[in-house]
Amino acid sequence: MRSLSKVLLALIVGFAGMVAAISPAAAASSTPEQLGGLDIGAYCRSIGYADAALTGSTAYDWHCVAADGSRHDLTFEAACRWTYGTDAAVDRIGSFNDPASVLCYRVTPTVVTPAINDYCTSTDHSAAALLGTTVYDWHCVNYSRVDPVYFDVSLPAVCRYTVGSSATIDRFADFNNSSSWQCRV
Repeated sequence: MRSLSKVLLALIVGFAGMVAAISPAAAASSTPEQLGGLDIGAYCRSIGYADAALTGSTAYDWHCVAADGSRHDLTFEAACRWTYGTDAAVDRIGSFNDPASVLCYRVTPTVVTPAINDYCTSTDHSAAALLGTTVYDWHCVNYSRVDPVYFDVSLPAVCRYTVGSSATIDRFADFNNSSSWQCRV
């Protein structure tokens, strides 16, 4: 009887260990996880600069500053990876015109190009239209006999449509490149 209880205890402990090992991996891979913001000054100091400085009113106006006062570009993705200690971290700029809107997310390596035109036609618009060169210049359009009518595009909705679930974030890799939108899962 004693050996039977030892076997049962060993099975229960083994099963519990299996469940504990499987559950975090499954949960981590099922959705992007918001990690938080950045201490850009700490990141700049970690790569040998004196500090960071905001020199304008957009997210791209953050720079690392050397001891001699010279400014140097930085990448938010590298800052996210350093801050949170994982290569699975990426940045997401909530609003290009808000330098404080940069957050970091843990994502899978999967990068999906959003199907903006397909999304627009699926929402009863004629097509997608690019009215400039930045990522914010995408619109859905309805063509009429008089003039086209343009509508804002919701990139979170486009990513949900493209990926087929709500477990995604929309991010751009380069604000000045209209085709740099990504859906990250």
